[in-house]
Amino acid sequence: MSTSGSTDFSVSRNDIIKSALRKIVAYAPGETPDANDITDSALALNLMIKSWQNESIGIWKNIEAALFLEDAENTYTLGPSGDHCAETFVKTELSSAAASAATSITVDAITDIGDTFNRDGIIEAVTPTGAGAITMDGALVSGGIATMPSTRKLLIYSDGDESGVTFSITGTNADGAAQTESITGPDTTTVYSTNTWKTVTIVSISGAGTGNIEVGTVGDFIGIERDSGALQWTNIGATLANPITLIDALSGAAAVDNHVYSYSAKISRPLELVEARLHRADDTEYPIDIIPRLEYMALANKTNTGSPNQIYYDAKRTNAEVRIWPAAGDVQQYILMTLRSPIEDFDSEGDNPDYPIEYAEALIWNLAVKIAPEFGTAPSPFVQEQAFTTKNNLKGFDVDFGSCYFGLEIS
Repeated sequence: MSTSGSTDFSVSRNDIIKSALRKIVAYAPGETPDANDITDSALALNLMIKSWQNESIGIWKNIEAALFLEDAENTYTLGPSGDHCAETFVKTELSSAAASAATSITVDAITDIGDTFNRDGIIEAVTPTGAGAITMDGALVSGGIATMPSTRKLLIYSDGDESGVTFSITGTNADGAAQTESITGPDTTTVYSTNTWKTVTIVSISGAGTGNIEVGTVGDFIGIERDSGALQWTNIGATLANPITLIDALSGAAAVDNHVYSYSAKISRPLELVEARLHRADDTEYPIDIIPRLEYMALANKTNTGSPNQIYYDAKRTNAEVRIWPAAGDVQQYILMTLRSPIEDFDSEGDNPDYPIEYAEALIWNLAVKIAPEFGTAPSPFVQEQAFTTKNNLKGFDVDFGSCYFGLEIS
């Protein structure tokens, strides 16, 4: 007897949809669902998963993220367009002092810092002969859309004088909303966008170019502790090397051993804050109490500074919000948090689930019940029973076990 030797079975978005449609006999055997029915069913599937996140079902991922603190700041936003909070980051220190207005820093080590700078990731070197859209042919482009490694500022480089033309950028921001920006061309140098970008769909120029023009994206986020006690955040502005090139000059001096943090991507908006700890400069950690809104609002002086020991969480819509007390008095400390992060959406027909395969059967049976009315049918009692049973079984899967203590009060 032989076995497969594999345990990586999975299904795609359309596998789930087609199986659900078969459960309600929306199609005869051998027939293929049309595109509109697939689209409508995909909408129902994503909506159902989002709604399950409000129930006691593990349709989420537990992640650990670091929230980098700002001097005397007590309110932070968590999400794609929020403050500096990352699931993966690197901490190092300055090995040489950096003067105010410095455009590079030297650190102890660049190991594990992301080398994501890409000068021609959107448009490779070209000299446009006139006004109009420029063909996007860089490594970040697929299907006519440039997708950033994470939400970033864009850069435009030229070895000629392009200061007489304007570049117009069209695409989406960190929250997926459409945006446009006009950027005056560079003169044998590099210029940067003001906005940050998730995707780019069009790059156009107002006139002919004079040199080789490249369009790409800046590197990882980097935060430098200045001697003033504040963190200055910018991005890496060249292929990773030590010294590290910055896209913005330092606005204050930074001494040897000042902290430097770097990361590639901000976290998604979390669904819930599970626990939080203060990580101090000596690498010790202390628990932070999660408190409700009323307790936070009752604090008399919310501008006190020190080591945060209480935190209030508000989910909100686009970016969640946390408020800490007291406000940070030292940017060499940061908050580590366990967060419930949403799973990825089913956007394309071949997308695999961003959750264990054990969830798939419950999704199929319950999707069948959800979409039946749209196909003018009622799910059979058997389908309804399977939907109920598999969903209930799912509630007992992927739970976090902990201790429960009981005490007796003796009077």
